[in-house]
Amino acid sequence: MQHAWTGGGLRFSYCTEHDLPDISRMLSKESVCRWLFFGPNTDEGTRSYFLPLIGEMRAAFRAGRMPDHHVFTVRLEDTGDFVGQCALFPVDFSPGSFLIGYQLDDVYWKRGYGTLACTFLVYFAFTLLEGYRLNGDTVAGNTASRRVMERCGFVLEGIQRKYWHAGGEYHDRLIFGLLKSDLAPERLSRLGETFTAA
Repeated sequence: MQHAWTGGGLRFSYCTEHDLPDISRMLSKESVCRWLFFGPNTDEGTRSYFLPLIGEMRAAFRAGRMPDHHVFTVRLEDTGDFVGQCALFPVDFSPGSFLIGYQLDDVYWKRGYGTLACTFLVYFAFTLLEGYRLNGDTVAGNTASRRVMERCGFVLEGIQRKYWHAGGEYHDRLIFGLLKSDLAPERLSRLGETFTAA
């Protein structure tokens, strides 16, 4: 079973315990967590969240099946330097529907890597998992995350006012969606050419 893919100069691989120090360092930063409803995290907090996910994925691979959760570490293909992470989580009672997530270390912002990570999730969900829908959300003030989803074809489907409370303030939640049927077959085919098995 495939565990890693490359595309656009990045390597996307299923997260393992070896990745946790890099993830923990990233999620301890105020800058990275500014628009997240969690964090900055302690090392213990990060490990307690990720270890069960890593365990579930590892058990699935040992059993020869796809895991329920797909959490990827993103690194530069040529050096292996840590860039961030991205993930697909199943939506309860809706097989084939997934929630997307991505976080990049602040030293790699504004290089197009967020859009590439989101594009990888679109490719993975619609091509390898045969999903039909992707769901995304962001704080209204996080224009960078909003642009990433819009570049990948996501459509704004709703606003939940004062949904999150973080940093002593209330924040609106923007809800985005993308259907597989929104994408032309040629675009899906191009995604398959962008990412290759590593």
